[in-house]
Amino acid sequence: MLSTRNIYIVAAILFIVTAFFSAGFYHFDEHFQILEFGGLKLGLTEAAKLPWEFEAKMRPALQPAMVYGMHKVMSVLGVDDPFTISFVLRLFAAAVSFLSIHLLIKAFIDKIKGEKLQLSFILLSFFLWFSVYNSVRFSSENMGGRVFIIAFALFFTWKNISLKQHFLVGFLLGISFLFRYQNAFMIAGFVAWMLFVNKNKWKELLLLVIGFTIAFGIGVLLDRWFYEEWVFTTWKYFEQNILLNKAADFGVEPWYFYAIDLLNKGIPPFSILYLLPFLVLCIYQRKNAAVWCIVPFVVLHSYIAHKELRFLFPLIGFIPLLAVQCGEIFKEKWPLFFQNKVLKVFIYLFWAYNTIFLLITSFKAADARLPLFEMIYDSYQKPVKLYYIEDSPYGTTAKFYYFSKPNFSSHEIHRINELKLAKDTVVLFVTRDVNEQQILSKKNKLVYESFPQWIKLFNVGGWVERTKFKKVYELKSEYNN
Repeated sequence: MLSTRNIYIVAAILFIVTAFFSAGFYHFDEHFQILEFGGLKLGLTEAAKLPWEFEAKMRPALQPAMVYGMHKVMSVLGVDDPFTISFVLRLFAAAVSFLSIHLLIKAFIDKIKGEKLQLSFILLSFFLWFSVYNSVRFSSENMGGRVFIIAFALFFTWKNISLKQHFLVGFLLGISFLFRYQNAFMIAGFVAWMLFVNKNKWKELLLLVIGFTIAFGIGVLLDRWFYEEWVFTTWKYFEQNILLNKAADFGVEPWYFYAIDLLNKGIPPFSILYLLPFLVLCIYQRKNAAVWCIVPFVVLHSYIAHKELRFLFPLIGFIPLLAVQCGEIFKEKWPLFFQNKVLKVFIYLFWAYNTIFLLITSFKAADARLPLFEMIYDSYQKPVKLYYIEDSPYGTTAKFYYFSKPNFSSHEIHRINELKLAKDTVVLFVTRDVNEQQILSKKNKLVYESFPQWIKLFNVGGWVERTKFKKVYELKSEYNN
């Protein structure tokens, strides 16, 4: 039976499974601006080896501090493996996301008319494929967005919200801001809604501001600890990306970029479901609190020259709510709409495609390199040298120090005959070249393949041997042409 309790249980299991398998990151910032920054305080890397944002002192220290704190807590339990700890961080992100979903459902479920729309709200909240994938990311976009949703939901959950509760909402909004400074646009929209639509009293807004200020003060202290000097990272971030226009160095897109990119990457025609509800609510529910939060966020991001779809990821938590609220409008204004057979087929196809993508994203690594990194980290105690030709799995400019032991190094060579055994050192060679793999396999040990073994069950006609999968060999003998 599809009860709410059963949905929660299945969703909880799904979030845990996704957190386990979805190792890695969606975007480099999720790793290099958080884990590598935390690694600085842990002695895993040096300041000179961090991305330029560290020297610019423009990144908030909240998440690096959480990485540092998680390592210290886990070390008490005898765990120092960065792969295990990064998994725990993903579990933490999943728990925060799960809580935000639960609170949003609790706040609005009784306001939604009709059992089918209520069920749709719950199912979309927990099982939207990209939402689940994003929910386990310990990224600034996900963490900042989810904490904002928690504050937003609590405001509507509490009846006759007290001054203390206004303080707590303000504090959570401040934490959301520390996770991601761009959330200031959503926060400003929410406060404007409180002031002009909800008609909150000034003393309530004052307590909100005090809560926000205390959270911001904590962020300043964390920045002082991390950068070892007093620094206003909020201003530094604005200065670098807006005044100095550094963000534009990574590409400039037109103002309508987000709508086009969302429709393309959301898998058309189903992607219309993510854009249409927002447009409908902007027309028919202009006093909707979620709309007031989203509009300034989208407008100002559309104004900024450099755009990436992930910049809108903090809004993912709102999508199920907007969808069912849009459904209510259609049900009220065009009651025959839901009796359309084409619509029913569309909905069935939507859930079919969503299930397929949900399974794919829940059972694969977010970054395909992480299994290789983990194999090397776990398998060898002696010094390791990894050689490659052109294609380094550890990067060439920004390198993965967080997932590497101090006795590990990677080196580029130009020809395979440069490979030489080294005394008391493990020598590895990574290659996608089928010819090189055939030669090395004769005398050396295959220690890693970038494809699961079960694929070989479908090796009809020997296509696996001809496909450029990544393989890693441990040298047992020198190779010479």
